[in-house]
Amino acid sequence: MEFGPGMGVCRPCALLLSVSLGAAALPAHGQSTLPLRQSIDETAPVVTPMPLPEPPPPDMAPARRVVADPYAPTGTSAGTLRLYPSLTIGGVVTSNVSRSANNAKADAGLNLRPALRTETDWVRHAWTTNASGELTFYAGNSDLKARDLNLSQKLRLDVRHTTSAEFETGYVLSQSGQEDSNVPATATGFETEHALTSSAAVTHDFGGLTGRVKAGATWRIYDDVDLAGGGSQNNSDREYVEPSLAFRATYSEPPLLKPYAEVAYAPRIHAITRDRNGLRRDSDGFTASLGAEIESGPIWTGDLALTYLHRNYDDPALDSNSAVGLNGELTWSPTDLSSIVMSFGTSLAESTSATSSGSRNWTAGLAGTHAARDNIDVMAGVGVELEKSDGGTDVTYDANLGLSWKMNPALSWTAAYDLTWLDAAGTARDYTEHRVTAGMTLSR
Repeated sequence: MEFGPGMGVCRPCALLLSVSLGAAALPAHGQSTLPLRQSIDETAPVVTPMPLPEPPPPDMAPARRVVADPYAPTGTSAGTLRLYPSLTIGGVVTSNVSRSANNAKADAGLNLRPALRTETDWVRHAWTTNASGELTFYAGNSDLKARDLNLSQKLRLDVRHTTSAEFETGYVLSQSGQEDSNVPATATGFETEHALTSSAAVTHDFGGLTGRVKAGATWRIYDDVDLAGGGSQNNSDREYVEPSLAFRATYSEPPLLKPYAEVAYAPRIHAITRDRNGLRRDSDGFTASLGAEIESGPIWTGDLALTYLHRNYDDPALDSNSAVGLNGELTWSPTDLSSIVMSFGTSLAESTSATSSGSRNWTAGLAGTHAARDNIDVMAGVGVELEKSDGGTDVTYDANLGLSWKMNPALSWTAAYDLTWLDAAGTARDYTEHRVTAGMTLSR
């Protein structure tokens, strides 16, 4: 077949068509494409699959993912400060408003708990403040209104890469009733105590060993107590100033458990040289502690120490006082939803007794929190306090149960039940109190 100009086909197209027809006319000896699968005898690169990663050992498990709490207060900004105010308004019902052993009276009242926390967003250094209080007004016993106040601030200065300084101040106002052995049985109200504290500390990392020097002072003031039938008990002889100086050395090389040793000296100087019984209560106090800072990821955290306390008094009629016990706090968080806090305390308290230099106090507590839902927390706790003196041993038991229902970051409902039982050395001070509180918390 011939193609010419008259047939309307261009010369390049005619040439291409001729080549195609010629190829189609060749005999078919087989496909010229590569086989889909190579022969086993052919040489080909072998691709070795990468092994799956082995799970980490239990002691190197990945850290938990921190999830932001959608119901946490957002706070408000004030320059470089962030403020977190809150106010709880509610009611309280008690079975023993005066904590009396023989004349328990039930009462109800209004409970107010304001609080304010501030934090800085500085790149270096840090400053935090905390202020919280509680006011309770009873309907049938207006003279037994209760009040507590706690103020504190902490300033940390990063002096150098391995050196920091901390400055702390605080004020605590607390009240105690006839459950306190220093409050007379004829008291008609609570005894009020003021505690002012101030301290400065310098910490330096020597490379595997961290040293800290801390100096401070505590000033305790006691208000007079009104008595039945008129008059009052003067407590000015109980007031004292307690300066202190402490040294701590911490072996900071282990990542999870950092053991430390600490010694401290803390004399007590009373405002009045001789107390109501003519005794000189000034004393020298010494403390030695062996403990550890625990930072085992999100599961175990805390600071716990075995402590020995000793105090010598100026008056030869007063025997030395000493105690051995635990001090500190340990938090166990088995899951992201639950945490249990174990707390311990050991102290030497002053006394107004003519035959006792002071009491030895031990406390232990267990408090748990579980998030039943994202916005519902259930709290429960138990505690015990032992106060041992020459007159015997007072044991105070405490149990509580609480619930917090968060509607949103600014509003939550709270309810709690608390049981307190004092088993005193003298039955004249034994008492039991059941207390129920419920309220609404407004926060920012």
